[in-house]
Amino acid sequence: MKILGISGTLVGSKTRIITQYLVNEIERQYPDFEMEMIDLKDYQLDFCDGRPILHYNDHTRAIVAKFENADAYVLGTTIIHGSIPGALKNLFDVIPMTVFEGKTIALAANGGNPQHGKAIEDHLKPITNYLKMNTVPNYVFATSGDFNSFNELDNLEIREQLMSIAKVFGEKCKQKV
Repeated sequence: MKILGISGTLVGSKTRIITQYLVNEIERQYPDFEMEMIDLKDYQLDFCDGRPILHYNDHTRAIVAKFENADAYVLGTTIIHGSIPGALKNLFDVIPMTVFEGKTIALAANGGNPQHGKAIEDHLKPITNYLKMNTVPNYVFATSGDFNSFNELDNLEIREQLMSIAKVFGEKCKQKV
């Protein structure tokens, strides 16, 4: 089973940290899964404008291929101004809907204050539901206070939530096989 982890923002480092933590936990619990982690910061994606995928740049085509070849996803995002970043929304817009259909996705997010956690239910889950993805019901939301001065995730409750998500995600993925 191929799992693609995505750090879905161009801003900051906490999204990458929390997403990588979840990917590592899934890998620990399910060592037979093939894991790959990507960070949107490493790609220069074209803006979605309706062209066929073949007419987008190399980075855009490469990331679309990674999504096509994955069996499931682990998505981390920051919440900016109460919603997902434009770069992540653009990514969803570029990738054909059929790529996502029926695939399992686990969600993790971080933001500046606890109220931003509502954006997962209000903005992100409606997108994954519209794309007909099998969204893991539990998710995690972390704030800056959940990281120590070395930018390490040090909130035990958040780490336990990530372990729980990894377990549910892995079980859902195994049901698909």
